[in-house]
Amino acid sequence: MEKRWLVLSSVLTSRVIYTINWFNISPALFLIGKDLNVDLPSLGILTASFLLGAGVFQIPAGIASARWGPKNTSQLGMLILSLSGIGEGLSPNLPVLIVSRFLLGVGAALFFAPAIGILTPLFKPEEEGLVLGLYNSCFNIGGGLGLFAWAIIIDALNWHVGLILGGVLGLISVAIGQAVIPRDSTTRKERKPMRRAFESRNVWIIGFGVLGLWGGIFTSSQFLEGYLNTSLLFPAEIAGLLASLIMFASIFGGPVGGYLSDRSRQRKIFILVPGLLTSVGIVLFGASPASGLWFLIPAVGFLDAMVFSTMYASVSQYPEVGHDYAPLGISIINSVQILGSFGVTIGFTLFAAAYGFPAGWYFMGGLAVAMMLLIFLLQEPFEANSQPSS
Repeated sequence: MEKRWLVLSSVLTSRVIYTINWFNISPALFLIGKDLNVDLPSLGILTASFLLGAGVFQIPAGIASARWGPKNTSQLGMLILSLSGIGEGLSPNLPVLIVSRFLLGVGAALFFAPAIGILTPLFKPEEEGLVLGLYNSCFNIGGGLGLFAWAIIIDALNWHVGLILGGVLGLISVAIGQAVIPRDSTTRKERKPMRRAFESRNVWIIGFGVLGLWGGIFTSSQFLEGYLNTSLLFPAEIAGLLASLIMFASIFGGPVGGYLSDRSRQRKIFILVPGLLTSVGIVLFGASPASGLWFLIPAVGFLDAMVFSTMYASVSQYPEVGHDYAPLGISIINSVQILGSFGVTIGFTLFAAAYGFPAGWYFMGGLAVAMMLLIFLLQEPFEANSQPSS
């Protein structure tokens, strides 16, 4: 079983590169706007096109993984993502760039949950929280590299080369994955009907219960820097450093949350308690003095990573889902949260525009608290798995 650590290393490397390609367009956005002569709303459409592709194709990715295998699906996703990243760099105009960005989202959807489907069968149920905590930490490592290392690369070269480089790294990771990850099993085995995963009450409770928090963290990562700079008058470089702590703190929160939920055999409590605390933390973004944000922002990042690592580790342990349909269950959750977050972000901007940024934080954090209360209805997966399935 030592090969499982080699497989884990390959998947985690792909996860980092996947996330670099998600975030490396951010340092390029205003250069793209200048070079292609497009306005700010058009850049907004460009960034949203990725989420549209990633959100719409979550459930198809889960179905493909169940039918075609997690390695085949995730490797196809990384291939599409990598070629799309190269396509972004080669784009001569905005429409081609938008299509490339949308396809990059499609590739990201095909990779994310199926890659988890590669990992979960290799580890014991009481190890999955730590493994998926590491998987989520790699998202934050890749995001930090995409935002900061690629800002240096793009400044030194240009945005075309920067985006092409992200795609080339993805192609290298696909080649490594092909060599390292075992083939999907071709043995026909009797499976529960796929509809059991779609009908899982627990999957839908997680999806909607954590929706407000997912939207709150995504929106915070987009707007914190501007809020700190324009409303609290932090210098631009300090605002960027402080805002980035929400991501860098998450590198540590994911493995800690996963490990503790493994050891305690209590997934539900490690979704609910950190989730409520994180949601209150978002509310406090609008009320905290400037000095308090140096503690509050990394605390929110650390706690939110505990929620997500535990959430993903829970899915395969519900008997109606199991390892066969874990990628599908996670895809359902992601689809609900990614698509639902459009409304969270719009609500935040409407409140902030009408009543000021603090009102936006209060709305978003309050919504996250309210939706997180649904987790009280969630069944504990370790207990569910010990019961005979009907």
